[in-house]
Amino acid sequence: MSAWKQLVWSLVVTLFACFATLKLSPTAAGFLANHGLAGPMARLGLLPPAGPADTTAPGQGPKASGSASQTTSQTASPGGAGQGKSGFARKLTVVLKPAGTAVINDKIAALGTGAALQSVTVLPLSNGTLTEVLVTSGAKVTAGQVIARLDSKTQEIAHDKAKLAADDAQRTLERNKALVQSNAAPASQTQAVELAAQMADLSLRSTELDLSNRAIVAPIAGVAGIVRLSVGNAVTAQTPIVAIVDSSALIVNFWLPERLVGQVKVGDAASLVPVARPEATLSAKVTSIDNQIDPASGTYQMQAQVDNGEGSLQPGMAFSVALQFVGQTYVTVNPLSVQWGSAGAYVWRFADGKVDKVPVQIVQRNTESVLVAGAVKAGDQIVTEGLDGLKPGADVQVFGGDAAAAVSPAIDPVAQATPNVGSAQAAEAPVVDPATDATARKKHKHSGDAAPAGN
Repeated sequence: MSAWKQLVWSLVVTLFACFATLKLSPTAAGFLANHGLAGPMARLGLLPPAGPADTTAPGQGPKASGSASQTTSQTASPGGAGQGKSGFARKLTVVLKPAGTAVINDKIAALGTGAALQSVTVLPLSNGTLTEVLVTSGAKVTAGQVIARLDSKTQEIAHDKAKLAADDAQRTLERNKALVQSNAAPASQTQAVELAAQMADLSLRSTELDLSNRAIVAPIAGVAGIVRLSVGNAVTAQTPIVAIVDSSALIVNFWLPERLVGQVKVGDAASLVPVARPEATLSAKVTSIDNQIDPASGTYQMQAQVDNGEGSLQPGMAFSVALQFVGQTYVTVNPLSVQWGSAGAYVWRFADGKVDKVPVQIVQRNTESVLVAGAVKAGDQIVTEGLDGLKPGADVQVFGGDAAAAVSPAIDPVAQATPNVGSAQAAEAPVVDPATDATARKKHKHSGDAAPAGN
């Protein structure tokens, strides 16, 4: 098919579609009247004749057939600015929930590790061979109690020799003092004799110390651990004999973030929950606070002491540590009420039958509430449902509240079903083109000729 034939057919189809739209659409006349096309279309005989409804409201013209959709859109406008078919203002219905308060940063949890109040690994003070092991694993020992002995024959002999030398030096000193008093010996010899006696005494004390070191004693009171040595083992000054632990109380080491520096003091209460026994909650007190912050982790170390008189806790156990603080109080709103715009988050606040838009800053999101900061106060009525179409200052009604009764007078169902064209629509009567109106009246007078086209 040639191009000019395609063009002709396209024009025919377009004209047919326009004619069908004008004949079948109930709002076509109103649309043409609003855009100044009703007059030309009426002259061409393309507009349907004006019906009886056109004469009931003079000056309303063909646009009356399309005013129902306009009235409906006005009725559903935000804030109830439009009017319903019965002539009464309609308001949007909203659901409210008062803003509350919540406290955050009032507690913190950390993971800590328990350590014994005192713990020591006993080492011998000299080399030798074990001749006695006087402690068993798990036994309670007291401070100064002998737990093992080394062979001491060599030290005993050295001690006896030193004692003899010390006794001889002491007798020489006493004899020299007697000779000096009788002028039988010069006084200058007394100083040398005294020095010899003192050196002999020091040698004796040294041998006594070496002999006492052959006995291995417990430096603290506590419970002995596993003894891994037995009689006959040769040991040195670096050989561990046994570990003694005082676990009458445990020291729990944990770390806190640097933002809490200064908020925790020695003596503050702490709550401990053993990870292995989550049903148990123990009371403890902060005993030590480190004086520097670890730059790698941004934390600093603290210690809390918990009583362990029953011995149910063991060093090395993991604990969940909880500390309580004063915290910060914020306003809470329902998560459904938080809206977002180009400037950030906001909520709708209801007061005196109207709503206003209040910007907020989100502080923390929880499952059942959102903590916010801003102009919202605790107790403010916040809109949670019916948010679509709200505008600042719009009149609204509260679902199930006292404000719902003050919307407008009761609407008669019959009047709502059969709108009063003279009241509701005449109040919103659009301006009609004079040429269009005159053409419509002329066609109404000759309705006998134009009636078949309108039907």
